[in-house]
Amino acid sequence: MKRFPFPLKFGGIILLFIIGVVLRGIALPAISVDMQWFLIPWYDFLKTHGAQGLGMNFSNYTPPYLYLLWLATFTSHHLSPVTSIKFISIFADVVNTILVYRIVRLKYPTGSNPLLASALFCALPTIMLNSSLWGQADAIYTLFLLASLYYLLTDKPLSGVIAFGMAFTFKAQAVFIVPLLAILFFKRRIAWQYVLLVPLIYILLFLPAILLGRQWMDIFTIYLSQASTYPELSRNAPNLYIFMNSFPDKLGMVAALTITVAMIGYWIWFNVRAKSELTQSTILLMSLVSVALVPFLLPKMHDRYFYPADIFSLLAAFYVPELWFLPILYQIISSLAYIVFLFNAPPLSTQIAAVLNTLTIGFLVWKQVQTRIPTISSRILTKESLT
Repeated sequence: MKRFPFPLKFGGIILLFIIGVVLRGIALPAISVDMQWFLIPWYDFLKTHGAQGLGMNFSNYTPPYLYLLWLATFTSHHLSPVTSIKFISIFADVVNTILVYRIVRLKYPTGSNPLLASALFCALPTIMLNSSLWGQADAIYTLFLLASLYYLLTDKPLSGVIAFGMAFTFKAQAVFIVPLLAILFFKRRIAWQYVLLVPLIYILLFLPAILLGRQWMDIFTIYLSQASTYPELSRNAPNLYIFMNSFPDKLGMVAALTITVAMIGYWIWFNVRAKSELTQSTILLMSLVSVALVPFLLPKMHDRYFYPADIFSLLAAFYVPELWFLPILYQIISSLAYIVFLFNAPPLSTQIAAVLNTLTIGFLVWKQVQTRIPTISSRILTKESLT
């Protein structure tokens, strides 16, 4: 493979960072429907009521995000509500850029690949759209998922579980990585005691809101209430349920959850039983399958829920270079879903994304499964070492 001269490559990296910053600046003033109907009213509520507002049930987001939103109100004399709200997610983008660098640095201790990966992340269209134009908070819980992945890759399971617990307090979508954690748990890479930390972290981070007056029942049912907000099996998510929204809600939910448990359970069982070594590349590829397969199989998913897959596919491309096209596919898939909500594109856009996503996940699972099946040569070597 022909290599670019270092000055040319370094110039391209700098250009990617500049593109990411400029596009965020351009998108910053935009006010999405979610900003107008939810985030700005929540911001105004906290600005009016102060810390005491954190003890009131005025939002369907969890308290940890509302703590950040409350802190953002202190900038009201200098920044507009839109800018203050978006800066929360943009700051998470900055941290995620560093985490992408650190994770790729594990694979490439020298050279410019880690810097290239972080620059590409900074310029990814869906990452910019999510935080800077939409004003969504997916970058925040994904920050902790990336931190969890980093710690798991460096054989620090305690820190990995703590980071996952932090992610779960921000968004229920953190569970997308649970299949990977389950595999590592059954492979005895994660001690059972560490699992108890997840509910403990949940309670501790919600405790300030409870002490300020929030009801316990509100806290422990918030994710259930979120799931029941919309009746559709797919809320513009690029999965096959987008073709099944006319099915009866309860019947469709039962069927979908049954399929999800069966398929995810089998995938976990297969990887636990596999005898091949759990290398960093293997774990990273399993993490990508986990965050891509779960929202593909689960009902009630939204258009933004493949956000972790957008990032993890970029990491996979650096760990397994032959998968260089995966982040491109996920950018297309997520972008096709995003533009329906953001730019009033026709629903056909999401349907096309769902078909493309089906093919992509089918290939991805097949590729990952192949990494867990020992080759003929490795089996022969194993037999010879036993004789």
